[in-house]
Amino acid sequence: MEDNSMEERTLEVLNIPECIDNDLLSLYFENKRSGGGSLASLDRQGGKATLIFENAEDAARVLSKVPHVLNRATLKVQRKAPCDSQRLLLRGLHPYTTTELVQLYVENVIGLDTDEYVLFPSPGRDLVVIQLPQPFSQDFQKVSAKVSKRTLEGANLSLERLERADSVLVENLHPSTTEDMLSLYFESGRGGGEEVASVQMEREGVARVFFKEFESVDKVVTRSHTLENSELKVTPYISFLLPDSNLPSSPSLNGTPSSVPMEVDHTPVSTPTSADPVSPTVGQVARPVVVSPQPTLQTPPISPVSLSPTSSKPLGISKAPEVGAGRAAPGQVEVTARSAAPVAVARAPAASATRGPEPRQSVALVSSAIAVSDPDKLSLLEMSGRLRELQAAHSGFSLSITAEGVSLTGPDQLGLDRIRVSILEFLGGIAQSPLSLEPAKAEFLTRADVKAKVMQMLKDQGLLLTYTVSDNVASVTSLSLDMVSQACRSIRNLVFEFSIPVQPHYECTLYCQEWSAFLQTLSFCSAKVTDGGAKISVVTLKGMEDEAQTEIVQFLSTPIQKETIISMEPGRLKYLQIHCEQLLADMDQVTLFPLETGDGLTISGDAGVCQMAEELLRNVVDSICTRTITVSQPGVARFLVEEEGSSILAEMQAKFQVYIQMDKVHWEPLEDKDIFEAGWKIMAQQNFQRNPGASTCSLKKAPVNANELMQRSRIEEAKQILSAIPDGSSDRPNGQTTLSMSEEDIYTASGGEASDGADAAAMQTDDSSQGSSQTAPAASPMVTKDAELGLATQLSLDDQKTSSLDERAQLSLAIQYSMESTMDNDNDDDDLQKALELSLRDAAVGTVAASLGSEDLQLKRAMEASLQDSIQAANVAEIYVFANYSHDLIRTDIALGKKVSLRQCEEKVESRNLKTLTAHHQRCLDLIKRKHAVEIRVEGTTALISGFKDFVAEAVPTVRELVQRMCNVTSDAEILKTVQWEWHVQGPVAAATPYPPDAIVYFENAWKMRQKKIDILFDNQAYVIDFEKMQEINVASGKSVAIARKLLSAADLTTVVPEEEFSLLSSLPDVCRVDESSDEFQDVVKEFYDSIQEFHNKVKIVKVEKLMNALLYNQYKLKKASMLQNSTDPQVERTLFHGTSETSVKEICIHGFNRSFCGKNATVYGQGVYFAVNSALSVSDTYSPPNADGHKFVFMAKVLTGDYTVGKHEMKTAPLKENSPSQGIPLRYDSVADEVRSPTLFVIFNDTQAYPEYLVTCQKIYR
Repeated sequence: MEDNSMEERTLEVLNIPECIDNDLLSLYFENKRSGGGSLASLDRQGGKATLIFENAEDAARVLSKVPHVLNRATLKVQRKAPCDSQRLLLRGLHPYTTTELVQLYVENVIGLDTDEYVLFPSPGRDLVVIQLPQPFSQDFQKVSAKVSKRTLEGANLSLERLERADSVLVENLHPSTTEDMLSLYFESGRGGGEEVASVQMEREGVARVFFKEFESVDKVVTRSHTLENSELKVTPYISFLLPDSNLPSSPSLNGTPSSVPMEVDHTPVSTPTSADPVSPTVGQVARPVVVSPQPTLQTPPISPVSLSPTSSKPLGISKAPEVGAGRAAPGQVEVTARSAAPVAVARAPAASATRGPEPRQSVALVSSAIAVSDPDKLSLLEMSGRLRELQAAHSGFSLSITAEGVSLTGPDQLGLDRIRVSILEFLGGIAQSPLSLEPAKAEFLTRADVKAKVMQMLKDQGLLLTYTVSDNVASVTSLSLDMVSQACRSIRNLVFEFSIPVQPHYECTLYCQEWSAFLQTLSFCSAKVTDGGAKISVVTLKGMEDEAQTEIVQFLSTPIQKETIISMEPGRLKYLQIHCEQLLADMDQVTLFPLETGDGLTISGDAGVCQMAEELLRNVVDSICTRTITVSQPGVARFLVEEEGSSILAEMQAKFQVYIQMDKVHWEPLEDKDIFEAGWKIMAQQNFQRNPGASTCSLKKAPVNANELMQRSRIEEAKQILSAIPDGSSDRPNGQTTLSMSEEDIYTASGGEASDGADAAAMQTDDSSQGSSQTAPAASPMVTKDAELGLATQLSLDDQKTSSLDERAQLSLAIQYSMESTMDNDNDDDDLQKALELSLRDAAVGTVAASLGSEDLQLKRAMEASLQDSIQAANVAEIYVFANYSHDLIRTDIALGKKVSLRQCEEKVESRNLKTLTAHHQRCLDLIKRKHAVEIRVEGTTALISGFKDFVAEAVPTVRELVQRMCNVTSDAEILKTVQWEWHVQGPVAAATPYPPDAIVYFENAWKMRQKKIDILFDNQAYVIDFEKMQEINVASGKSVAIARKLLSAADLTTVVPEEEFSLLSSLPDVCRVDESSDEFQDVVKEFYDSIQEFHNKVKIVKVEKLMNALLYNQYKLKKASMLQNSTDPQVERTLFHGTSETSVKEICIHGFNRSFCGKNATVYGQGVYFAVNSALSVSDTYSPPNADGHKFVFMAKVLTGDYTVGKHEMKTAPLKENSPSQGIPLRYDSVADEVRSPTLFVIFNDTQAYPEYLVTCQKIYR
């Protein structure tokens, strides 16, 4: 399509608000409301959009129809400005690029002659407008491509066409000129006769005039204009050439205004002569290279006479706005003028010349600032000494360099202007040139010490310069172009690069930390390893290469020894030693030693080799993956530490290239000793209550009488005597005493001599139990008289407090009162002393004995806890696996799990004696678990032994032996019926007191085990039961009483012993036995026998127990409510039977029926839970195998069968129904059966569809 057609079809839309999106805008201009039609494209940028219509007529209609209002916003539609054929835009310049370089670039790359263009730089100096006297005749696309390929000082430039301006900027207007006057002027013949679209007043004296046609702008700017006796300055309006509107305007030295957007000289174009076309004004637009000589300042220039320090005073003083300082664009020099007081000098009236002299006034200091954005120029100005020269030439003025530029202060403006001009001339003469460098040399020149050395060396040669390096290009700045060129050549010659070949055996040194530290010590030298370590590339200053080479060669030839430590987990170290053996062997140039602690390696040898080995090993160690594998199986810890398990682990280590750490796998074999004896020792030191019904009474205060006061006084007296008795003073006088207990040996009580057999001793004690026992003050056999006991006694006595002393004093007084009736008056004091000594010693021994008893109890508890911990530790193995790849860890985990699972087995030992496990037998089972590393679970009359095959095979004989021994054990109830153990109270008439029932059982079991002595606690007091002498000995006091074993007859029974009743569910709180006389029991029995068929006279019901598991029942009710809504069978719920083994009864009662265990008795109709319609099927030995007592277990359950169909073996859930509802939601059957018409079996696949209501325990009858 032709260009003119494109221009006719293109429109611009302005003033578009943000609330209007592109879709709405496109729809509007394609609608008849706007007069438009189909759009070819829409390009929007902010509030401006460019529309291209498919037909030029549509664009013309849109342009003719005004106004365009959309969403209450008035849009401005106009033709898109055509390209200006006489102006080009060069974009992307560095701000510090000089005008000379831009001119050379334009002439060489664009191909313009010197007299064919004028340059107009933007305030930021990154844009330059090229003004041409004639339309650009070359192929713009080719020239633009050429410019984009050619950089200038490292900057990528682009050449663009400018749109033609549709307005002009009119300056120097008279204050009385209005917008209508300007519009009429430009539409008249004097102004050019062009049609004006609008006029906009920018500020006082400046206006912007818009024309309807773009050609009008070219015609208007070529004419001279005068309005109201003011010569107007008319220039095309180009926005990016305008200065910052926020900066205040100020007059410049040459009198040009401060806010001129563009100036076009109508004289013939000539080559610019200034080094920098930027005029030193604040906020002024960039000036063209050819400057008009006529000043256009509205205010007359300042008279030099008025600011001269020699003048007496200014002609007139009036207030004027303060002139502020602005910031120059990058790469520009900005000049601002400030005065201490806002003073403006104005012309005085003519009459003032005739006035007489006025008093002399002092002129305030004025200040000014020159903004220099280029730090190189500012640095060069400081180094040159130019400021010092100006300071010396202008006394009274102060010149200083700041971070922003140069600060000037002086007494008069004229002198300040002269200094400013001198500084600007100096800055304008400064030249810059790029110097391309190799990367190594560019990096070398960026070092601060090298830069200072280079600048000093060139300064000594008479070259004053500075430079900055960026992207391998050094920007060299000097006082002139010649000096810049000479400086670039000198820098190239100063930087010297050479290489040093490296012998192969020195290459390792180049990678050690010492080499990096050595490079930091080299002065004016940079070295890098190249060609993979074959040589060292060195960059230094000319004349220093020999010194640098000598230092480097000397470093390489001097051997450096180094030792380092790599810390790591012990498992990682083992992995290295096992699976990285060849890697460690190849490191023969260093010495490797594992640390004694096993958590690291030491590496020693040459520094370079050590560092390489360290980096390699650290990478290898960091790449090692770890995983914790926990295996929970009975006896797994024992299995893994023994031979078979260790061989499996070794096999996996080799197969999967892993290392398995077993630090947390603990197993210690139990000592080979009698299990039953060890179990009895654990049972020792039981605590019994001698009077189970007795309770501790609280002490109450009572009124104090005279006798009590007397007693208290005697207690105080006794306390004084006791406190005066030294520790250990238990030597007794040789006087006679009537106390027979002090002379009788505790082992010669009335029980007579110990017989050879326990039964003979028992018969003897039956006849002599009425005799009184005598005791002696000898110590208990449990208390030894060694140094340790003495120390314990001493500590116990020292720790007793006043309350303890009160108790001892009361005890002594009680002894004294009992002796007063039988003792002579002459021996009162001596006997009292003896009693006190005996009481003191007995109390001390009692305290120690109680302490020992408490220690024994704690020891027993610790042993019990240790046993349980050992059993638990044997069943769990926590191992750590180290591998090079994570998938090897996963493979090891899976393989180990399979190896362990394949070796698991379960054995059963059945005996009716297992129903009556005593605490002693339970401890024996725990010891069997501990010894053989197996798990033993007792369910009724069955003991399930599970674990590894070999371990189970070892444990089964031991369990059977235990069961065999249990056959000879009398039950607790039987013991209480036949035997009674009693002790005889000391007194004039000996009374036999039976022991509590639990103590009787304990005594009898110990007696039958032929124990000679047992330790026991009564009310937390330690006692020794001596079965040889048939005595009970108080460990604290050493006193003894006779005991006896009495065989009972039916007439002797004083305690009713209930019949022992065993139930598998006795430990469950939600189970109760159904009373046989109740209707409920009769209903269950009737329903059970109604379907028992041929077993009617062959099975008897032992008992019926009812389950009341609230959780299972609530789940069942919810499932039932759900099925009632969807089931088509009216009989949703049925009462069915489920036979099971003794070991599964408790599991079903607690957790319900679980289809995960399906398959034990076949899965012909599906893999679910099976229920029988007739109890005859459930009582068969296949489904309810009898236990050791011959008991069988059948659940009578409520089952939700709902809709059912015929089941198949492969079914894991009920199949889908054939006729689904109209909603399209597929529904499944609720259960399956062996047949649909008359089912005998039902299978459910949802565990909540059945509730175990009754457990029927029955037994076959053999006739």
